[in-house]
Amino acid sequence: MGPVWGGDLILWAVGVKGNALVGLPVDSRGRVPTDSFLRLSQHPEVYVVGDLNGLPWPQLAPVALQQGRHAAFNLVRTMRGKEPLPFHYRDHGQLAVIGRNRAVAQIGTLGFYGLPAWLLWALVHLAELVGFRNRLLVLLDWAYTYFFREPGVRILLRELVPGTSLREGPLILPAPPRSGPEERP
Repeated sequence: MGPVWGGDLILWAVGVKGNALVGLPVDSRGRVPTDSFLRLSQHPEVYVVGDLNGLPWPQLAPVALQQGRHAAFNLVRTMRGKEPLPFHYRDHGQLAVIGRNRAVAQIGTLGFYGLPAWLLWALVHLAELVGFRNRLLVLLDWAYTYFFREPGVRILLRELVPGTSLREGPLILPAPPRSGPEERP
């Protein structure tokens, strides 16, 4: 996603790897150094969150989500004439899917794996989605994929496919056909 312009607010969102805007200073890791409030020291009106932020936090979605909420909180505080508060990351644990019915989880000092971790991963991801409709659609897609052992939906943006344009909308490609039941675990 590129820049979103809205009056005096400019929002720049990029993917998994930090991608500095032209003119912003970056460290040796390609991240933008910020103060403890998530702001550029030379421009306190500019907040940097997520993978691009230079604070020593892991480049994970939970960190980016907490930083985004905190930046918005500080923006509102500043607009009300109050001083911003420093960012403190609260680690809620780690979840990772490693296969069908297999995942690993670490929450505090508790670590577990297998089906319980996989179910927890699914519940957490559904809970993080915005809106009942999105949760229901994702749950139905997961259920279909799970019970029919189908690979997930493949979506490519047209700008990545030669000779097409993003203005035409996303290009949805069907999943490749399976050759037979012998490949299924």
